[in-house]
This record gives sequence, structure tokens and C-alpha cells, in this order.
Amino acid sequence: MRVMIITQVYPPEYAPAGIMAVELAQELTHASHQVTVLTGFPSHPTGRLFPGWRARLFHKERTESGSTLVRCIHSFAPRFGFLGKLWYYLTFAVTSFVGGMLQGPFDVLVVQSTPIFGPVTATCLAKARRAKLFYWIHDVHPESAVHAGVLRQGILLSMMKAIDTWVCRKCDVIGTMTDDMCRLILQRGLPADRVVIQRHWLDEHRIYPMPKRNAWRERQGIPPADFIALHAGTIGYISGASVLIEAAELLKDRQGISFLFVGDGPLKAVLQERVKECGLPNVRFLPFQPEEDLNLMQAVADVGLVALKPLSATSSIPSKLYGYISAGRPIIASVDPNGSVAKIVIEGGFGWIVPPGDSHALARAILHAASNPEECQCRGERAREFFVREFGRTVVVREFRRKLETLYRQGRQAPEGTGIESA
Repeated sequence: MRVMIITQVYPPEYAPAGIMAVELAQELTHASHQVTVLTGFPSHPTGRLFPGWRARLFHKERTESGSTLVRCIHSFAPRFGFLGKLWYYLTFAVTSFVGGMLQGPFDVLVVQSTPIFGPVTATCLAKARRAKLFYWIHDVHPESAVHAGVLRQGILLSMMKAIDTWVCRKCDVIGTMTDDMCRLILQRGLPADRVVIQRHWLDEHRIYPMPKRNAWRERQGIPPADFIALHAGTIGYISGASVLIEAAELLKDRQGISFLFVGDGPLKAVLQERVKECGLPNVRFLPFQPEEDLNLMQAVADVGLVALKPLSATSSIPSKLYGYISAGRPIIASVDPNGSVAKIVIEGGFGWIVPPGDSHALARAILHAASNPEECQCRGERAREFFVREFGRTVVVREFRRKLETLYRQGRQAPEGTGIESA
């Protein structure tokens, strides 16, 4: 089977979507399939090319696992604004289409969801090459932008939804992460036999339980006895992360409780300004950490923090959730109690749910966790067990490979066939 994967992010970028693309490619090549990955040059999330890199129209190389990696040129400009992001999406969509046409034939195309342009050109590429298309939806667009408050009802929203629905109708399989996302997609009138659950994953050997007192903690000067509430990952529009700063303000006089933000994103500067205005000594910000420090960084947490705007959990699942529970840490989630994140936390029994935007409830939950270390440890152990069973790389990526192999076989038997297994 010849597989092409299109992803806008790829290591050395820290985005989980890129790391999963690497691991999917490794799984496929280990099963003797031929894999080509189309991606951009490292610039996420700021939009600036990483130091030491030189952008070219196309750059082709062979990876250690045996797959072919093709980097395609795109815009390099700040991406925290709406127009800057759209220009980035458009330029990559065009060059990845050209880059895909320049490669040899392929049987199956896997494309990750990005707003508007990428899935459209990927659909055209798959049709031009007569390949099966697996549309892997990470965030349901444009619903996720509406829930984040970035996009309002109007002509643009209707246009974006119509385009994404067209892509969904043209592809052979739509993979989403949760039942809620499946329902959002099916509300568009799409055939149910094309929509499947395809969860995200994390390598269980990459992040695993470690002692909270470690070398990284010492280097960062974090007091050894402090209770650390960690928010690790992109600080984006869907996060509703302002509630975390409000909770920190309520707890600013409580000794021994600290809020640690590790990552970047469009809301980081806003939160930093709020912390400065309020004079909060219990909040600290750090940038994304290098791969070699990732496990140690996750280990310093006593609890992991997840915050989402009220409706966002139906169209998005924050990848930071997987890092926390892989490290064996309990979760405090400020999310819709009926949403997918809350269902996962409740099913696994590894955390506490508080209403979205309720800073007082969040502060009380943090105080409760800080006052009950044995309960935290117990919930953390359950988190790791649940993670390995439901989101570990070994299980989930193998399942993904089998879906693609089934799709390939169906394509060989009946070129016009659809679907593989309904959600």
C-alpha cells in the first residue's frame, strides 16, 4: 500500500498532530507500506521560521524509519491573527497540492483537518491520483471557530461550512475523535457509514509517571514543596484559559500553590498582561520545552489543568489531556459537564469536573486536590491505566493502520466503495 500523509506541522515543531503523523508513518513503514509525508517548514505556532532552517520551494529527504518527507514552502508571518492564519493555510494548501502531484502514485491519502483550503486541495489531489481519501478531523471546522468566539454567524461561516461539507462528501472515510464530533458531522446529512472514531494517541513510552522532584524542577527554581497546577500546551482561543488566571487570583494569598503555564499561543500575551496587572506571584509562564525535557516537565505537576469554552468540547479535544494522564497525573477540567472531555474524565475516574468559566469552583477544586495528596495519587494511577488502555500509541496507531489497510483493500475490490466501519 502506498500512503500519502498531509500534515501542516511536523517535528521539530512540538504540535501533537505532527508527532502523530511521524508515528503513523513509522507504523505503516514497519508494516512494509510505502509512505510519503507532505508538510511545511518548522514555524509553529508563531509563524516565524525556526532558527537554523532555510526555506525552499520543496525539500525532499528520507527519514530514519524509511518514509519520504517532502517539505513545502508556505508563508512565514505572525499567525495569531485571522488573516495571517488564512494566508498560511492557503499557501501551504497550494504548494502541498503541487508537491503531491510531483510525487509518484499513491493508493490512500490521509489529510488532517485545517480550515478551508488544505482539505479542499487534498481532495482534489486524491481524485487526480484516483486514491482513497481518509479525512482525519482533529477539530470540526468551522464549528470549533464559532465555539471559540473567533467566527460569528454570517456569509463567511456559511461558506466555510459548505466547503468542509463538500470535502466530507467527497472523501471515503471521515475519522473523528469522539461521539460528539461524529454527531456534529452527521448533522450535515452525511452518510453514517463513512464516519468512524479515530482517536488521538500519545506514545506511552515517551511520557510516563516520574517523581515530581527532578532535575528540570530544580533548574526552573520551582520550590520542592509547592503544589503545581500545570497548563501545558497551546494557549488557544478555544481554551477559555482566562478562568485559570481568575482562579489564581482567588488563590494568590494561599502559600504553596502555584500555576505553571508551559507553551505558547494567541492568548498567552493576554494572560501575561492580566497576571502583571493583578500582581499575581503564584503564576509563571515558560515556553514550549525541548523533547528531552518533556517527561520531566509533565512530572512536576500535581494536577493538570484543562479549560474549554462551554461548547468547545463538542468540536475539539485538547491534546494536553493526553500528556497529563500519560504522566499519571489527575485532571481538573473546567469544561461542559456533558461534553466529551468530561465524559472521558468521569469514565476514567481520574479527575474533577467544574463548570466552564466558574473560577470559584475551579479554585475550590484546586484547594481540595492540594489538601488530599492521597486522593490525587490514586486518581493519577487510574489516569495512567486508562491512558494506556484507551490512548496509548501501541493500541491506537495499530488500529489506525488497520483502518487504512481495510480502505485500501476495499478500493482494490470496488473503486467506488465507501466507508470501512460506521461509528
